[in-house]
This record gives sequence, C-alpha cells and structure tokens, in this order.
Amino acid sequence: MKDESPKVEEIEIPSVTQLLKIGVKFHPSKGGLGTINFDNSSGTFCLPAIHLDGNSEVVLRNLVTYEACIAPDVMVFTRYTELMNGIIDIEEDVKILREAGIILNRLKSDEEVAMLWNGMTNSVRITKVPILDKAIEAANAYYSGCWRNKMTGFIKKFIFGSWPCLTFLATNVLILLSTLQAACSMYNCSKLLATL
Repeated sequence: MKDESPKVEEIEIPSVTQLLKIGVKFHPSKGGLGTINFDNSSGTFCLPAIHLDGNSEVVLRNLVTYEACIAPDVMVFTRYTELMNGIIDIEEDVKILREAGIILNRLKSDEEVAMLWNGMTNSVRITKVPILDKAIEAANAYYSGCWRNKMTGFIKKFIFGSWPCLTFLATNVLILLSTLQAACSMYNCSKLLATL
C-alpha cells in the first residue's frame, strides 16, 4: 500500500557535519531564539543552548502546536525546530553540537537526539521567520561559496553530467579502432604504411 501522507519539505541547509568540514564553528548564543545568527566573516554559527531529556519531544511538539494556535503568522519556535531538523541528520551532527555546548543531552544517546529532531517537523508546514531565515541564508551562502563546494558542483554538473556524452564518444572511438584493426589485419596495413 502506498504512503498517502503529505511529504513535508526539509529546509535547504547543510548539516552540521558538512558545515564543520568547511571550517564553520558552532557556539552557544547568549539568549533565546532571536540570538540565532551566522557570521560570514568568522564562519561562526551561534545557536541557543537546549536541554533535552525524556520529556523533550512531547514538550517541543506541544510548543509547536501551541504556537500554531496562538500565532500562526509568526511561528519562530516552529522555524527553530525546522532549522534544527535541517542541520541535524545523524548522530555525528548531535555530537558536534553537544561538544560545542549547544545541545545538553540527557537522553540515552546522540542517535536518539538525531531521531528526535528529524521527526519534529513531520506534521508541520514550512514557515518563514526573517530573523532565522537570515541565518539560514547566510549559512547556505557561506557553504556554497566555499571553493571545495564550488569544485564539487562543477564536477557534478560538467563531468558527471557529461558521462552519457563521453561514453558515446568513447564507444565510437573503440568501434573505429576495432574496425581499423580488422581492416589492417586483412589488408596488411603495415606494408601499406611503410610505402608511404
């Protein structure tokens, strides 16, 4: 049976691990959700510290629902959960944020925290919040502006994207060389080339 549940988009942002690979540093910010920012000049992502325990998933979901009921036009907390969902994919992402002092984990493992964040926005529509969107856009610009990522994009677009053309060309060259070899074996091309 086909899954008929609507597919919720995840925000477009690299994971913590991907950002760390290009030199992004993670620091806890002093204050609440309004202090989330990404500093392009230093490559620093500041996020508020959050304590997670066995009750956190229920509390977070209830806060998202409450916010949707009282302020459906300005859903800052919901956007924060979407941001965390976007930057946390695997337990390594959680470990990096935990070591930076952003996630204070009282759950059994980092994997549980990753599963918590990855399951948070299953029933929530993508929201727009200028304060947080500015940090998301800055992180994306920093990531896409990295020379390593530009090179990867170039290779994917022009090299891997050209495989069908290159395969066709190589196949035709091999057929031409095989035909030439067969013709030379029948007509003794070495004597013909020696007379030239």
